[in-house]
Amino acid sequence: MVIHSILVVDDDPLICNLITRNLGSAGYSVSSAGGAREALRDLDRKPVDLILTDLLMPDGDGFELIFALRKSYPDVRVIAMTGGGCVGADTYLTIARGIRVDGILHKPFMRDQLLEALEAAKERLSVPA
Repeated sequence: MVIHSILVVDDDPLICNLITRNLGSAGYSVSSAGGAREALRDLDRKPVDLILTDLLMPDGDGFELIFALRKSYPDVRVIAMTGGGCVGADTYLTIARGIRVDGILHKPFMRDQLLEALEAAKERLSVPA
C-alpha cells in the first residue's frame, strides 16, 4: 500500500494549515478536519490512506477517532500527535502506541520529523504481517 492521501485532524486551524501546507508541498493530497466527528463524516465521502490526528480535541478526542477507525476503516493508517495536556505528551503517546498506531509525533515538531514519521509509516506498510 502506498500513501497518497492524508487527512489531518486537529482542532487548531493554524496547526492544520501548517501541516497541510507541508504535506502538500511534499507531494501528498491533503485535506483537514477540525475534530473527530468531522473526520469520520469526511471519510464516508472521501477515503484516505493515512490520518494524522491530534489526541486531545474537544469534539471527540483522537483516541475515540482511532477506535472508530479500527472498527469501520481498518485499512487506514494512523499517526497520532499531541503536545500534551494535564498528564503530559509522553503518556498520551505511549497509550497511542499501545493501541497500535502507525507512528507518533510530539508537538511541536519540525517538517523533517513529520516527513520521517510518514516514511516510517510507509515502511511499516511494506513489511508483511
